[in-house]
Amino acid sequence: MIPLDLIASCFLGVLIGTVAALLGVGGGFFYVPVLVMVFGLDPRVAVGTSLAIITVTTLSATAGYGRQGRILKKSVLCLAIPGLAFAALGALVTVFLPSIYLIATFCIVLTLMGVKMIYRKFPLIFPLLCEPCWKEECRLPDGDHRDIHAYPVHLVTWGSIAGFMSGLTGIGGGIVNVPALTIAGIPIHYAVATSAAVILITSLSGTGTHLLLGHLSVPFFLAFALGAVVGAQAGVYLSPKTPSRVLEVAIGTLLIVVAAMLVSKILLG
Repeated sequence: MIPLDLIASCFLGVLIGTVAALLGVGGGFFYVPVLVMVFGLDPRVAVGTSLAIITVTTLSATAGYGRQGRILKKSVLCLAIPGLAFAALGALVTVFLPSIYLIATFCIVLTLMGVKMIYRKFPLIFPLLCEPCWKEECRLPDGDHRDIHAYPVHLVTWGSIAGFMSGLTGIGGGIVNVPALTIAGIPIHYAVATSAAVILITSLSGTGTHLLLGHLSVPFFLAFALGAVVGAQAGVYLSPKTPSRVLEVAIGTLLIVVAAMLVSKILLG
């Protein structure tokens, strides 16, 4: 990797890491397209490298959110434990999936994610709020405390789906985790922080599997991760001050544009 590539990768890592921490997602929806389209990596290597970067990014973000006391620990366990197994399964599937189908799958996921961000009522995530449930306490910005209900069946189901998508496509899974948490009545800033902790755990599983399969570019991982750690802390700092709706629409539109660019790349060879 030449110095110019290193500088560009660090700069992109800062930008993507900031956005990822703001939204409570891993950032793989940007890492994978950039690694494939800009730097020419094989899609499988791009997926594995993306997950490795996400692991470092979410470690930084989770530490920040932990200091703010926003992580709901019981909900993290319900989402992350099944996500661990399904992330490894998704990573293994990439071995048998031709590159063009892997990119096509990523484009479909990217488009659905974009539409969901723009149109919140798009029926991509739906509630499974059945008993049993338990209470978790949230401290609101005005200092008040509020009890919310967590539903294990709901969280385990969506945690499994998010984990599989993570290992297969290199995204962190937050695009599933955050809506799943908010649908269950968890405030957005707690959902974002809890999602970051879940992504850290599931990304470790997917990264380990891809590493064993040889799907990891160490130079690009180090360059992006360095910038992403800085960006993650910036996102944690900006999170309470950023209008979430404006950010969601902007990022959703960008995801659809990126998916269209990837489709063009496939069609044009």
